[in-house]
Amino acid sequence: MRLPHQLVVITPREVPDAYDNPTPALDYGPDAARRTVAGLLLPRDTRSGGTDASPGRVAVTGAWWLLTTEPIRARERIVFDGRTFAVEGEPAQFAPRPGFVHYETVLTHTEG
Repeated sequence: MRLPHQLVVITPREVPDAYDNPTPALDYGPDAARRTVAGLLLPRDTRSGGTDASPGRVAVTGAWWLLTTEPIRARERIVFDGRTFAVEGEPAQFAPRPGFVHYETVLTHTEG
């Protein structure tokens, strides 16, 4: 399997509140861990509307399919070619016999 794309995976860090309680807030900023992963990124479909868009604009959301040999987690973000993709659901692991273990992840990208 060819994996021609070099992707940056951002692992968020949890941001504690003023009382040091863990919160569901996730930080994807410069302090979040990053790693480079080889993968194959393919478009699945494009649908418009239904996503929070700026006033007076229509959001365009695209679905993408990512194949990698390294696991991706549901809360991580993927950066490729100037776009930031969110992981949709839990990535799947496939280990065919005999075969090449790989991970399949559905990504979404929203602009607008």
